[in-house]
Amino acid sequence: MNTKKIICISALISLFSSYTFAFDGKELQKRSDRGFEKPKMEYKVPDMKDLPDNEYGKLVKYGKELIVHTYKYIGPEVENPAMRYAGNNNSCQNCHLDAGTKKFSAPFVGTFGEFPQYRPREDAIGTLTARINGCMQRSMNGYPLPAQSKEMKAMEAYMHWLSQGYPVGGAKVEGRGLAKIDRKMIKQNKADVENGQKVYAQHCASCHGVNGEGVKNEGRANGYMFPALWGTTDTYNKGAGMYRVLKAADFIKSNMPLGATKENPILTDKEAYDVAAYMNQDSHYRSEKINRTSDFPDDKVKAPDVYRPNIESKEHQFGPFGKIIK
Repeated sequence: MNTKKIICISALISLFSSYTFAFDGKELQKRSDRGFEKPKMEYKVPDMKDLPDNEYGKLVKYGKELIVHTYKYIGPEVENPAMRYAGNNNSCQNCHLDAGTKKFSAPFVGTFGEFPQYRPREDAIGTLTARINGCMQRSMNGYPLPAQSKEMKAMEAYMHWLSQGYPVGGAKVEGRGLAKIDRKMIKQNKADVENGQKVYAQHCASCHGVNGEGVKNEGRANGYMFPALWGTTDTYNKGAGMYRVLKAADFIKSNMPLGATKENPILTDKEAYDVAAYMNQDSHYRSEKINRTSDFPDDKVKAPDVYRPNIESKEHQFGPFGKIIK
């Protein structure tokens, strides 16, 4: 067989393997079904002043402290080396805004009753404990918390308190999760990294730095005023949800720059899409995630914007996603 034929066959195999399976939302919905018709409920955040003055109340308060000031208690600069679980100096509320209470910023309101749940990233039923530790190892670029540690119990207690009144099995609540940018647009268009750079310079650099370095607070184990986005180990790694362009764009559209909401966004869908691509481009250094090649083992329910070099095509990183999403 001559070299030209080998090249052609290899190209066809590569193309075929990229598009044999497309993300199937109906299949994911089927696997996530728990035989419970979720009721529609109002988004409601309980008031901290109503917390009881007992051990439960104290644990909930500590859980909130951990979400807001993660770096202070379990960050890489804390005095006790045994408590250095987070690998960066970020806080959980960098992504789960306002201590996990802001609508459309992946809030914790109603979260407790959603577990156990099917997780396509592991292709298995996951617990809330495992979900928190997923963030610890990805967004926090660190290590899992022991399931029976005070810190894990506190985070779970805080999420339990934020979920009071919502049924086991979950509820349909507007504001939970993220609001998606225009999926028709991302199916037809590749993200424009050059335009994303312009959007970043205009709307993001004043807080997150020209080179994504963020603004670090003075003092040891004192975190960031505005978190770093790339160029350091002090940010999320390549296994984090925020490394996925669509996931990042969904978050950015309803939450960034600070002050933006779903109802009153500052960026357009395309600008959020483009700046997410610019932020997560390969030339911007960030830590790898150990064993990331094991994520999403079933292509049918693999998130369409998961990109791993030599496994997924470039379309999985920057689009267009028309051939990847059914």
